[in-house]
Amino acid sequence: MAPGAAGIARFTVVEFIAVVAGAIIGLLATALFGWLFVSIGFGTVAASAGYYVLALVTVAIFSGLYAYLPGTPATLASLAVGILLPTLIVRFSFDAPQPLGTLLLLHLVFALVALSVYRFVHAGGLTGTQPNRP
Repeated sequence: MAPGAAGIARFTVVEFIAVVAGAIIGLLATALFGWLFVSIGFGTVAASAGYYVLALVTVAIFSGLYAYLPGTPATLASLAVGILLPTLIVRFSFDAPQPLGTLLLLHLVFALVALSVYRFVHAGGLTGTQPNRP
């Protein structure tokens, strides 16, 4: 990436778009999966502001992990965070009535879709222009 303000601005914009897209598409895919296979109302998940905030925070953590870890460890850590963090928060904070296995399955879908979208946006938005990371 060319050093300078333009390169930093482009990276920041692509990072923001990747986080938001990963969170929203991951949450909607989870709501659809829950509606189709687990008998959870689509609107229960898709219309809740708390779930969107949780999804944004989780995908933002993906961003931090990719900033400081090499590719494979960052992917594995992101999947672990994407499954465990939302499961714990939904289970204990949102007081979800679903059993723990169901929540783990739903958040596995979320983690896979959100991480895939996050990486897809990065692959298309920053072709060959990764900044030097510590």
